[in-house]
Amino acid sequence: MIVQEFISNDIPPLHSDDMLSKALEWMSQFKVADLPIVDNRKYIGIISEADIIDYNKLDEKISETSIHIERPFVYVHQHVYELFRLMTKHNITVMPVMNEKDEYVGSVSAKGIIQNLAKITSLQSAGGIIVLTIPFKDYSAVQIANIIEGNDAKILSMYVESHDNNWLEITIQVSVEDVSRILQTFYRYNYQVKTVYQSSESEVDLKRRLDEFWHFLNI
Repeated sequence: MIVQEFISNDIPPLHSDDMLSKALEWMSQFKVADLPIVDNRKYIGIISEADIIDYNKLDEKISETSIHIERPFVYVHQHVYELFRLMTKHNITVMPVMNEKDEYVGSVSAKGIIQNLAKITSLQSAGGIIVLTIPFKDYSAVQIANIIEGNDAKILSMYVESHDNNWLEITIQVSVEDVSRILQTFYRYNYQVKTVYQSSESEVDLKRRLDEFWHFLNI
């Protein structure tokens, strides 16, 4: 499951020439504590409610302030677990999302993640997740399936994404929690394993991060 599946345009971005008063008004309206700043699809950064309140000059434009603007973001192709990690790290309720051209394409809110909680937990509770990278010319869905099924597992879902038409990133959900045998076989076939999410570890990490999202939303 990748970030692209969670993107929403329900929360509009601010612009550099917007007033801080407008930023606070929108945060209250959309029930978030942060908003991205975007000028013509160029992502500038993210501004927080707490920083605006501390600054206490609501009649200034965002571009005129001395508020420190951080620039956290994720790419559309990144795994949703990376989204969780970065939202937790930066303690934000809205995460800006960029495409491969570094253009702003939307955002993911903590509330949106909570609304998809059943989908997320269903994904990870079924087993493990393996993310592979492989040259496009070497890609074989049949071979991948044979490797997994040859290790007494089943493919529950598989997502393939192209990078610069030369490399593929393949996210595979398998039916077993212990994927060590599968990984050993992938290594023998010269697959590059980018990331592995073991179910038991992911459940603990996911619960912790989702608990923090609930706290962000004051639920």
